[in-house]
Amino acid sequence: MNKLTAEVARQDLNHLKSWVETCGISMKEERYMQALEIALPILEQQEMITDSQPVITDSAGMIMDSFEQGEGEWIDWGGGEQPLQRMDFCEIRFRNGEQASGMAYCWVWNHSGENDDIIAYKMMDSRQQPVKPKRGGGF
Repeated sequence: MNKLTAEVARQDLNHLKSWVETCGISMKEERYMQALEIALPILEQQEMITDSQPVITDSAGMIMDSFEQGEGEWIDWGGGEQPLQRMDFCEIRFRNGEQASGMAYCWVWNHSGENDDIIAYKMMDSRQQPVKPKRGGGF
C-alpha cells in the first residue's frame, strides 16, 4: 500500500471538489473527501519533519508518553495548555518519535492518545539554536 502524502491528498481533494461542481459525487466519495480535509493539515505537518527518531516503547512494547531527556534540552510534555508564546519557534517530538519544528501555534498541544501527540519540546531561536524556554503564554 502506498503512503498518503500531502501532495496526493491535495490532488484528490481538487479532483473531488471539481466533480462536486460538475457531476456530483457518491456518499463514499464524499466521506473520502471529508477524511482528506481532516488528514491534509496533519500530512502537511509531517512534511515539515526534519529528523526521524525510532518509536520509544516500554518493556511491554507500549508507546511511552515521555521522551528521555538525554541532552537536557528536551522538556517532557504531558499535554494541556500550550506552554509557549504563540510565535515562539520550537522543535517538537511526537509520541511516535518523529520530530518537527515551527512556531508554537502550528501544533496541537493537548493529548488525544494518538501518535501525533507532542511528548517533548525544546525552544529554538530563529537561527535554529536552542534557547531557554519562556514561561506562560500560549492560547
